[in-house]
Amino acid sequence: MHYVQKYIENFHLPKINNTPQSNGIKTNVSLYCNYYSFYSQKVLMALYEKNIEFEPLLIDITRGEQYSSWFLEINPRGEIPVLKVDNVVIPDSTRILDFLEEHINQETPPLINVSSDGKIMKNINMFREMIEALPAGLITIGSFFHPHLCGTPKLPFILPVREVLKNGDLSNSKNLRKLAKEHPKAENVLLYKAEIQDRKHEIITNEEEYLKVLNVVDDVLGQVEEQLTRQYQENWLCSEQFSIADINLAVLLQRLWELGLEDRFWSKRKRPHVEQYFERVKERESFKKTIPGLPVHIKMIITSQPPVYLGAASAVSVGMVLATVYLFKKLIH
Repeated sequence: MHYVQKYIENFHLPKINNTPQSNGIKTNVSLYCNYYSFYSQKVLMALYEKNIEFEPLLIDITRGEQYSSWFLEINPRGEIPVLKVDNVVIPDSTRILDFLEEHINQETPPLINVSSDGKIMKNINMFREMIEALPAGLITIGSFFHPHLCGTPKLPFILPVREVLKNGDLSNSKNLRKLAKEHPKAENVLLYKAEIQDRKHEIITNEEEYLKVLNVVDDVLGQVEEQLTRQYQENWLCSEQFSIADINLAVLLQRLWELGLEDRFWSKRKRPHVEQYFERVKERESFKKTIPGLPVHIKMIITSQPPVYLGAASAVSVGMVLATVYLFKKLIH
């Protein structure tokens, strides 16, 4: 089975020359990220787990800020997250997670080198690589094109956000090629990303191909269930200590739940150990700090509206958001 290459999670690409939002923390560790980016969430959770003080620099991916000139100077691929430590810049979530383990304050709790047992380390690396290979962006956008394959989506992936992202996907390849002309230094990378986008779109819009991707997820979670079955109840995925494999699994399960895919993969006792694991990991402080809450959802939904939703239609748009938020709050209480 061939895994689809990771690809950008943003689809609306206007020109933006703003600087990223900062929370004012003074530290030599900064993270260019977005709280809704799957790959950003993995790094954020790792930073919280390791108790590393950092400054989040928020990139507005709903408005294409990762493709602005200033950010392409930092990462020509136009992708987040990007870690900056003093003058060292590290792109790509996998590389960042390795860097945190190897170079940032060796006294912080380990996430990779958690055991001297070779079997445990082999399992951690295996599940880490297995979960990292899953195309989170494709799974996400594909669910918008085939809603009948999913259950009930949750915030933030509700209307009108789903339509914004879905419509943006249709023009993403064209926008990337346009950006390639505007940014000669990043031209080759952006053109390559446009080709990947074309291939990804063929899979997303084809139900049979999208089902193959969901089947890969099903196979991975089947192996996760088997692994959890062999663990003591108080253990995590591969050992009694929380590891990098747990970071990947926690964020994956959260994304699948948000898309309404939990019934397909684990709930209603289909995979009881996965279901129990997800409920347990949601109580972890690092998870709570990583996953956006209701106020962040509301702000994102309102600010992500394209021009057609604003102006005269704003009352309808905001009304839809508030109604959805009300229903969501009723469901969780």
